[in-house]
Amino acid sequence: MKQKTALCTIVVGAPYLKAFDQYSRKRFEDYAKRHGYDPIILTEPVRDLPGRKFTWQKLCLPDLPWWRDYAQVAFIDADIIIARDAPALPVIPEGKIAGVPDKLPYQINSGVLVYHPDDAIKSLFDEALLDTDPFWDQRALSRVMLYRRMEKLLDRRFNRQFYFNCWSLWGSLFRRQWFYHACHGKIKLPFISNWLRFTFR
Repeated sequence: MKQKTALCTIVVGAPYLKAFDQYSRKRFEDYAKRHGYDPIILTEPVRDLPGRKFTWQKLCLPDLPWWRDYAQVAFIDADIIIARDAPALPVIPEGKIAGVPDKLPYQINSGVLVYHPDDAIKSLFDEALLDTDPFWDQRALSRVMLYRRMEKLLDRRFNRQFYFNCWSLWGSLFRRQWFYHACHGKIKLPFISNWLRFTFR
């Protein structure tokens, strides 16, 4: 019986790998070890998707031979820094995909996705990949999730999107979040890393 969770991220390109190694890798691997997950770090595209951002690659994970070997797959963006006190991810029912609300009712943020790898999820990803937008993978994914009623909301602390010039900054700093999402901010990665060290997390 499959029991393990795969904790997966995709880091393609030397600048992104350097940032991941400096700010995220150790926390990613420590979190996986703490909760008994298998850490999987992909450094090459899963599938050739000409003209599309690499963020679409998360929808290609069913191509990989190990994908169905797990009871659960948790995908997280490489620019997420995990707090040392982050709890285990919840177990998601089959046929559902969990993510944090982002401009609901129309969108789930695809920076953290948790699901049971099965035919329903593969079909969801395949349909989202038919979208012709080269940029917004999460918009395409959300559209299909909501249409099929497969969405399950994840606790927002598992994907705290971090912005400096936003009212949410104080909640990011002074409320206990678990996964801090830098949203590709080069300045935000060292700031979040230093903040977590300063607060002993």
